Amino acid sequence: MIKTGSILLIFLSTFSQNILAGNIEKGFEALDIYNYFEAKNLFQKAMKKNYVAASYGLSIIYSRNDNPFYNLNEALIMIKQATDEYDKLPPKKINEYNELNITNKNIFEHRDRISSALFKNAKMNHSVISYNAFIEKNPWSEHVDSVIILRDNLAFSEAKAIGTAEALQNFIQDYPKSSLLERATALYDKAIYQESTLDNNFIDYVQFVNKFPLSPYRPDAEDAIYKIYTKTGSLESYHKFIEEYPENRNVSGAWRKMLNTYLQKEYSQNSIRAFMEKFEDYPFKERLEEELRLADLVILPFNDGNKWGFMDENGEAIIPAEFDGVVPFTEGLSIINKAGKYGYINKAGEVIIDPIYTDAFRFHEGHAIVEYENKLGMINRSGEFVILPEYDDLGDLKGGFTYFTNSELYGYFDAKGMIRLKAQYSSASDFINKKAIVSYQGNYGVIDEFGTTLIPFKYEKIVPYDEGVFAVKIFNKWGLLKTEGDTLTSIKYDYIGDKYGGISLVELNDQFNYINAKGEEIRKEWIPTYSESRQLAIFKNNYAKVQYEDGFNLIDTNGLLLFKSSKEDLGDYSDLIAFKNNDEWGYLSPQGSAVIKNKFSHAKSFQGHYAFAGGAPLWGMIDKRGKYIIEAYFEDLSWLNDDLLLVKTRGSYGIMNSKGDTIVPFKYTSIEPFSVELVQLVNKSGVYYFHLTDLKLIRKED
Repeated sequence: MIKTGSILLIFLSTFSQNILAGNIEKGFEALDIYNYFEAKNLFQKAMKKNYVAASYGLSIIYSRNDNPFYNLNEALIMIKQATDEYDKLPPKKINEYNELNITNKNIFEHRDRISSALFKNAKMNHSVISYNAFIEKNPWSEHVDSVIILRDNLAFSEAKAIGTAEALQNFIQDYPKSSLLERATALYDKAIYQESTLDNNFIDYVQFVNKFPLSPYRPDAEDAIYKIYTKTGSLESYHKFIEEYPENRNVSGAWRKMLNTYLQKEYSQNSIRAFMEKFEDYPFKERLEEELRLADLVILPFNDGNKWGFMDENGEAIIPAEFDGVVPFTEGLSIINKAGKYGYINKAGEVIIDPIYTDAFRFHEGHAIVEYENKLGMINRSGEFVILPEYDDLGDLKGGFTYFTNSELYGYFDAKGMIRLKAQYSSASDFINKKAIVSYQGNYGVIDEFGTTLIPFKYEKIVPYDEGVFAVKIFNKWGLLKTEGDTLTSIKYDYIGDKYGGISLVELNDQFNYINAKGEEIRKEWIPTYSESRQLAIFKNNYAKVQYEDGFNLIDTNGLLLFKSSKEDLGDYSDLIAFKNNDEWGYLSPQGSAVIKNKFSHAKSFQGHYAFAGGAPLWGMIDKRGKYIIEAYFEDLSWLNDDLLLVKTRGSYGIMNSKGDTIVPFKYTSIEPFSVELVQLVNKSGVYYFHLTDLKLIRKED
């Protein structure tokens, strides 16, 4: 039999639950009619007994922006409470909630809606703090991955903008799983290297290598150590470097530099053998033996149809004709063209750098400019990009520097591809003797390799004149300045020419004079300018040709006239000088006495025992008696050496000796110098060579 008290307790309990359940139901009914005050009051009353449902209801109120209780953060707190406790509900309670449409699905969908709204807010705030807050409070959200990407990109951009090693290191430590970690690490490595070696001191590079042995910039630091340690370029500096820094990556290069330094005076098999005897510990003996074999081997480009290769001086093919084009060797490498792409081979015919470039240039100081996808970059002898192909203009490496531009401004890289002078100049030139002419905002100046201004940026034009001296133009007048700031000449001239024999022609008010190496004018009296005086009145053989109203004369380096009276026209100074009288040419001595009578329609002064003279428009060659050694049958003659002449007749070229004998027949469209001892001959049949000493025609043997 049930006691009356027990019945009363069951009733009260059931009644209480019904009241609380009623509060939830009424709360959602109030929500339906947007009575947020009533709904909030009812849900808060139900919190103790119906925690999940009440939290869900309150979250809905806080998530709506049409009521004074709108607060997404509170909405998130409430819905998290609901989702956290839902799985703990007894089945009976779940059934009750389901009848009120408070289902697991609806609760979690509401949570996702709140997260989506918070995601939008985080993106609007676009700060690392807001993104981190979202990730922390919404770990379940489908937007977390997107937020992580946004946060990482923003944090990386901020660290990159600061640019310090500390800022980048903080990013790496804060976001070790970021997809940007590799890029951040690369920038950190670069920043720590630049900050550690900012002063470009030898000890800084040594300490960097010791402190950061695994840095990707260790090779660059080792290169700097090597460069500074061996800056004298002496054999001793290279050898001592090898002994003191045996782990440095440039040890093999130092050995090679030792060899190159030793061979600077004479590159020959005898010199290589002497080097091998002096430095028996040279580690690359096989390569040295190959160097020995190829050292004195002259190899020449030849064509076989449309293909090109290299042959020796006997006409034997050394490198087969398998390329679409080749360039003569420099620094042991030749540019080759294959199917429109360019690469490099060595003298053994090995492809050292694959033909992948749209253009390529000769090696200079161990580096070469190449074009890749319409942009210029710089590679080393291993084909590695020292400067990535990202630039519209790039200069050859000169004195360890190369200028670059990728828009309108120029800067300078060093030999390792590090920017040493930022892009700030409107034009740039090569460094020569550690000085470069640049312009800044339209005005020209001179800088050193540290960017220090040696000549201020105030000139209309600057051109090199002599070591440490520049010709400058301002207010349309020219003068000479030293880089130390001293004025060598007043800035007053209308024109300053190049130096010939240590003397330059200068113009002022349609008159010209000459200045010596000290900038002193050598003549008191100025000479009126005349047609082509800038070309004709320069010094040759210590004399210059000048024109007066009554004719021409020659002046010496002291400004004194050679002849007492002017001549109708004159050739260059020599032991027999061509001169014109009554429209005919003859020859006189420097003392002014006639030696060969005037009988030629044109003539040039003697060079040695012979001179070119003849009847227009043809030329021949005469001796000092005025007799023809070579009759005047030719369109042009010029000396190839002391005995051989390049001769043109009927549009074709050949070679004759000083006796007038034909050495190479007149059947070539061009004959050009190729080396000290060789000229290159070209006709429709192909390319050939002629040895000026051995008098031997070189052609590919069939």
